[in-house]
Amino acid sequence: MTRRQKIVRRAKYHSLTDEFKAVIDYYCEAEKKRGKKETTIYNEASHASTFMYTLQEQGVETLQAVTEEAVLSVFIGEDGNLRRSCSYKKDVAAVFKACVPQAPETFERILSYFPVLRESRKNIQYLQPEEIAALKQALADEDAPLSLRDKAIGMLILKTGLRRCDIAGMTLASIDWDDDLIYVSQQKTEVPLDLPLTATVGNAVYDYLTLERPKTASEYMFISEHRPYGRLESGSIGNIADKLLAAANIRQSDGDRRGFHIFRHHLATALLGNGVARPVISQILGHDSPGSLEPYLSADFVHLKECALSVERFSVDEGVFANA
Repeated sequence: MTRRQKIVRRAKYHSLTDEFKAVIDYYCEAEKKRGKKETTIYNEASHASTFMYTLQEQGVETLQAVTEEAVLSVFIGEDGNLRRSCSYKKDVAAVFKACVPQAPETFERILSYFPVLRESRKNIQYLQPEEIAALKQALADEDAPLSLRDKAIGMLILKTGLRRCDIAGMTLASIDWDDDLIYVSQQKTEVPLDLPLTATVGNAVYDYLTLERPKTASEYMFISEHRPYGRLESGSIGNIADKLLAAANIRQSDGDRRGFHIFRHHLATALLGNGVARPVISQILGHDSPGSLEPYLSADFVHLKECALSVERFSVDEGVFANA
């Protein structure tokens, strides 16, 4: 199934007027020629399709008929509450910006109607030092309910911060045992990434390959535990995160943040706290933009404390800190 077919099925493309469909078609072709990633084109086209479908529901069926009121109503409800996120707006705007050469006045006019939205991020739970200690103990415990494969993957994510899709895509050729290097072709950014192979990671992977990995012709490193011994998919890699947390007996309460990304988040904040330069951290994590590191700064308490202001100059009533 092509990306265009997926957009038709997932979004509202098939319900758009011919003029609105032409916007999506022009965008897809133009950005494909520019070399934009297929997944990005897919997401932006999908959001633009739902945006224009929402306009159609208001009776707006042509670009000329688009008004500021109609555009704002997509993003902000009558009660003043936000209906759509800042990232959604950016995706839709990207489609209209790509179409500016086609009809500058029309698309620039519509873009001027888009509201200024402030991108916000929720505070997220991060792995505490005692949780990391519990994870390391579980990975080292021979009696822990973890296979050698799961332990190898656990060591990889703790020490390298690799995305689960990139771990799933690792092949037997991804590790250079002579030079102690890990080679990864990142699926998200399509940028090659080289990382050092530490002894703990190398030993865990070696144990899995020599003692447990099923005999199969597959080139992929991590294989399913049951026949027909196929490649371990990204979703299955994500499930291993739950196994790791359960083996360490952490994050087992309702509402606790789990998932694979908390391990990547931990590596970033640990490196920040130890004073590693941000460009180096971005390189280790395989970011293609320096701004990608911003979400991790909220947990860099070592350096955040350096920004704290003293309260000595402010008058404080006696007894305020009596029970502190």
